Amino acid sequence: MYAMNRCKKGRDELHTNSLIKRLLRVDNIAIESVNFETREGEEVLVVRARPYSRQTGRCPSCGKRCPGYDSARKIRRWRSLDLGSTRVYIEANAPRVRCREHGVLVAQVPWARHDSDYTHDFEMAVTWLTLHATATDVSEFFRIKWDTVGSIAKRVQKALESSQPSRFDDLEKIGIDETSYKKGHKYMTVVVNHKTGALIWARKGHGKEVLTEFFKELTEEQRARIKLVSADGARWIADCIKDFCPNAERCVDPFHVVAWANDALDEVRKAAIRKAKQEVTEKEKTRSKKKTIRSFRSMRC
Repeated sequence: MYAMNRCKKGRDELHTNSLIKRLLRVDNIAIESVNFETREGEEVLVVRARPYSRQTGRCPSCGKRCPGYDSARKIRRWRSLDLGSTRVYIEANAPRVRCREHGVLVAQVPWARHDSDYTHDFEMAVTWLTLHATATDVSEFFRIKWDTVGSIAKRVQKALESSQPSRFDDLEKIGIDETSYKKGHKYMTVVVNHKTGALIWARKGHGKEVLTEFFKELTEEQRARIKLVSADGARWIADCIKDFCPNAERCVDPFHVVAWANDALDEVRKAAIRKAKQEVTEKEKTRSKKKTIRSFRSMRC
């Protein structure tokens, strides 16, 4: 019984380095030390780490093993997700490698992307919150600079796009529209895939030149596969469809059909109200004239 309790107690105990590794959610990483430091009047947690030996000396662009270029004396830090209200940094040596294809670059690390000062989890969290809040709110919540939010989101977008199939594959039914932002002072052109319901392309501005950029990004085979294009009645959209997808059928989306019907109904309603008001005014004028005539006749000479 004593032996069983002792074995159970040993299984329940967790080493500090193992605990930190689980909290960081990083594979292929060896924890060397964990310390608290004071940085700009704030206490932060610094995790000294290194990649596993099989993950060292790799190009950050292609992931291939490369010969070293310089020593590992330079130390670099990456911001990780906070533990409670305490900022967490991963600290490690940052040697450079010489890749035959990409040149001299800082060696790859398993917890962060190339040219980034933040871990994968930190950047994913920032990008997710960016979809639901403003850049100012995101920067205040994560305690980073305002302009850093955009650069993080772009890196995550690029990484996700490179790891997933092309958004332009199997396009058959697409929708084109323009939307306003900045309280209607600026416009953006968007393209969606009706088959998946996903947004596949967006650019600032509107007009034929902007939409032409989308069709030029497609190959001839991808443009030929498009069978149906829904849009509003803008002439520049029709011209682009005629130039790049002449075999595609163009239709008006239900949103604009309902909007146009409501606008036409509003015009009929306004015309009916104007006519009714005019008739009432004419009747009042006629009644006033008759009353004036009767009062004049009733006057004594």
